[in-house]
Amino acid sequence: IENLPVADNSVDVIISNCVINLSPEKPDVYREAFRVLKKGGRLAVSDVVATAELPDEVKEDMELYSGCISGASQIGQTESILKEIGFTQVRIKPLDESREIISQWDTKGNIEDFVVSANIEAVKP
Repeated sequence: IENLPVADNSVDVIISNCVINLSPEKPDVYREAFRVLKKGGRLAVSDVVATAELPDEVKEDMELYSGCISGASQIGQTESILKEIGFTQVRIKPLDESREIISQWDTKGNIEDFVVSANIEAVKP
């Protein structure tokens, strides 16, 4: 997802469900999305985002990483990345109701205090 095999300015919409948080190079993912989208193209992503700084033991837990938790970026960081790349109409809507489900992903602690599912939308001007 950091190197899409698609021509520049050739895609109308990019959708993704809980994948970008697995990439260690999230800015590269969003840059690629911007590159391949046509003018007016839309990014529509559902992903896990951090609502607070993740504890080091969570960040270093590979089981939690593969479980879509440890790689989550903070909401403000994601918004900044998208805007810096050039996206407009950036909207990140945390889905608080997802906390109940997320609480079941990690039996080691209260991970729902740190991450939530969110809808992320942006437009290439």
